[in-house]
Amino acid sequence: MGPSEICSRRLAARQTERQRLERLHRLLGNARLAGVAVGLVGVWWVETSAPAYTWIAVLALAAAFLRTSQVFSRTEASMLDAALAATFYSTPVTGQPRRTSKEAKAAALGTLEDHPFALDVDVLRPNGLFDLLNTCATREGMRRLAGFLTEPAMTEAIWERQAAVRELKPQLDLRERLFVEGSRRTSHIRTDQMQDWGAQAAPPVPRWIPMTFLALSASVVCALVALALSPSAVTYGFAGALLLLEMAAWQATRKRVQVPSLGAPKLHIDFEELQALLRIVEGLEFESPRLQEISGALGTGSSRASRALRRLCQLTSLYEARQNQIVALFGPIVAFETQLSLALERWRIRHGFHLALWIEAVARLEAYASLATFAYENPLYVFPELDDRAPGLCATGLAHPLLGDKAVANDIALDGERTILVVSGANMAGKSTLLRTIGTNLSLAYSGAPVRATSMTTSSLALIASIRVTDSLQLGESRFSAELRRIKAMLESVRAGRQTLVLIDELFGGTNSYDRFAGAVALAEFLLGFDTALAVLSTHDRNVTRWVGENPGRVSNVHFRDTLEDGRMSFDYRLRPGPATKGNAVELMKLAGVPIPADQAASHG
Repeated sequence: MGPSEICSRRLAARQTERQRLERLHRLLGNARLAGVAVGLVGVWWVETSAPAYTWIAVLALAAAFLRTSQVFSRTEASMLDAALAATFYSTPVTGQPRRTSKEAKAAALGTLEDHPFALDVDVLRPNGLFDLLNTCATREGMRRLAGFLTEPAMTEAIWERQAAVRELKPQLDLRERLFVEGSRRTSHIRTDQMQDWGAQAAPPVPRWIPMTFLALSASVVCALVALALSPSAVTYGFAGALLLLEMAAWQATRKRVQVPSLGAPKLHIDFEELQALLRIVEGLEFESPRLQEISGALGTGSSRASRALRRLCQLTSLYEARQNQIVALFGPIVAFETQLSLALERWRIRHGFHLALWIEAVARLEAYASLATFAYENPLYVFPELDDRAPGLCATGLAHPLLGDKAVANDIALDGERTILVVSGANMAGKSTLLRTIGTNLSLAYSGAPVRATSMTTSSLALIASIRVTDSLQLGESRFSAELRRIKAMLESVRAGRQTLVLIDELFGGTNSYDRFAGAVALAEFLLGFDTALAVLSTHDRNVTRWVGENPGRVSNVHFRDTLEDGRMSFDYRLRPGPATKGNAVELMKLAGVPIPADQAASHG
């Protein structure tokens, strides 16, 4: 049974389980209401017939209600887990992203308008490669996954990432647990705000302050108990004096007892979700070096990260409860907020540095799990081979991973003998898609994931693309200026000696034909002067393709073909050697109703 069938069966099973639990949930809800009604009638009967046992009946009813509430809550939680698991398995069946929160993505990744390729080749665009891959519950995990996809890596790092992805690939149950546990109470865990809280600096609190407040709070409680048991002038005076002393101590130390703000409302929920993920990760044993590093960062035995974080969850939950009316009324008697502030500060001083390490460990595992899920759901994709002896990118059957069954595969070969490909062809024939296909698969190669190809060998290439550059009214920048800015980055990368792959769509398309041709030739000759540069350049300019044909060598023409039949334009999206010999713009204009004379149409055929 293949991964697609397994995911489909699991999706159906989780949906069936959720429906069963929904029915049970409704049944339990109705049963609780009926039970309360019967119980109240029973208490009334006991009160009227055997009043001595009324309190026993009330306690029994309360105990039964609490027990059924626990069963009701567990059923509700199981129902949510089944729904989340169904979401996890829906992507390979429906193709829809598992996580779609634009706000969380924006908070995690920030602005990437100036990235050399992330937006050009569909990596971080809406419904792009990142959205397809992302199963991360934490914002730091999202950042780590985006970093894997958008930051060129050395060969050794990519090998190690591949090993981690290969090890996690068959562990379907683990990846489901990570997704479900991290999604129960919040759509995304705000690890960035957790890290900010843990890194805040606060003036040290002398040890005598918490000891003083603990002693005063205990004394006040004892005095109040004594007052309740034996009210007298002495107990009243003693309790009052202790309360005044506690108030004076608070007034004297309140400026020194200031816990850094948690930075966001209900952040204790995020801490609880993170602790649930830590419990999963701590129990795992791995073989690949990158995953072993993750396990090692979380400690063992009594020093486990989840134990320490559980204490923090308890403290933050109580700290959030300080706004409760009952706590606000009685809390000052035992210096509730001050005691918690001191306890939180002690935890932060002891574990604040480790908190960042724990978050990093969980984030890396989430990123690898996202890539492993992609690898599992696409068993025909291959892990690329890496060869840094010389710049190169050779792939057979290369197709775009976001196009599904519509994708058409092509072969690409760039190496020392074939440095630049100039791609020509009609509008909509596939030139831009080819460039984005190359870039998207190279991004997957960076991350350690498999690529959509039958084979692929690549060196560690710095990718820079100019595919979707546009003018900007806000920046007062034309398309041509934006393209020049991106090309400047390409030239700087090549001059710095980095192995660089350049992808440019509609080469200098924002200027006139004479300048476009001069710029294209100058850029190609510049790239040919470096043995570290590779390029795929698309153009509509036949002067450029003629120049390539007149200067054979490391520059080659390739093209896409279109066919006009019965007034309809069709494309096979197959890459062929040589330049395109005709365009389709005039025919498309005629189909749109533009009145172009026949002799002009023929001259542009």
